Amino acid sequence: MLSALTITVLATLQNPAPLGPGSDVQPQPRGRLCSSVGASHGMSFLPGSTVENFFVSTGDPDLRRFIVTVPSTYDPTNGPYPVVFMFHGTGQSAGNIVSNTSWDEGAQLLDFIAVFPEALPYLLVDGTTKTKWHTDHVAANLVDPTELPLADDVLFIRELFHTLDAHLNLDCSRVYASGFSNGGAFVKAKVRTQLHDIFAVTSAVGGGGVLPTYPGEFWPADGESFRPHFELLGTHDSNKVTACVSAGDIPPGSTLPMAVATIQATPCMWDPLMNMVDCLGLDPAVSSSVEDPFFTELVWSSRAVATGTIPRELRFRLLWNLTHEVPSGSNYPIDYVPILYAWMSQYTL
Repeated sequence: MLSALTITVLATLQNPAPLGPGSDVQPQPRGRLCSSVGASHGMSFLPGSTVENFFVSTGDPDLRRFIVTVPSTYDPTNGPYPVVFMFHGTGQSAGNIVSNTSWDEGAQLLDFIAVFPEALPYLLVDGTTKTKWHTDHVAANLVDPTELPLADDVLFIRELFHTLDAHLNLDCSRVYASGFSNGGAFVKAKVRTQLHDIFAVTSAVGGGGVLPTYPGEFWPADGESFRPHFELLGTHDSNKVTACVSAGDIPPGSTLPMAVATIQATPCMWDPLMNMVDCLGLDPAVSSSVEDPFFTELVWSSRAVATGTIPRELRFRLLWNLTHEVPSGSNYPIDYVPILYAWMSQYTL
């Protein structure tokens, strides 16, 4: 269990500095009233505890699971409280992501509500049955999507949010999303684009951008509601390394390069970032970069077209020696939960 002092230290040790004057990021008003759309359901919660819940959404017949952590300080008269949704990866469960990260501990120490939704299992073309969040890429890899239709996960999350709003005092200007692996892909493909009325910002771990083979779903339907995004990737991420080796961009047995110039010269790394920059409506010119012995960071914050008022930012950070997992402090020297939350907290809807 992390102490309050430890989480404060970790939050400042590698915490991204807020963007300065001249960027698109400006202070946003707080305290927006919730405007939940769709059905709500019954749920249980206990301040100071992590509680399992289930409901059946109006769009699917399957029983859906989610876990919610409410801080011990919770009092509806003291709110409203920020909310963080954490989406697990392929083959994982809500319980896995609670156990493998410190988002539940962060909720207790930093006074926000943490929510851990669970995806449904599907039979994949490789013969395995695994939980997956619904994206176009996943749909293309089912054995028979007509036999086992993909769930409407967007509707599930919308009704989950409405359920939370019906039972807890939420700060609907500060609702955030993070995801790991397939959960991160779902955050980028669906949460950013189809749930942008709920979520102020998003983050993902273990992806590295947007693949060029299925980019259409990564643009918001209205062409304007882009959400700032923080992308984390490890130099030893087996999924990304395998893809880069297969593409011939790095030699077998090597790890992902950390130098900015080398990242830009490595198509399997640079092209997905440029796709993400495009999806966010940003200027492809890097706004700032950092080369540190333990991480490399690239930031894009200038609009491609200077219109609209919604702030935009893409922050990509490559972590030295991180494998395909969420850096939690137990599997990696730095716990990125407080770092991600500190970055998220500068944005409101």
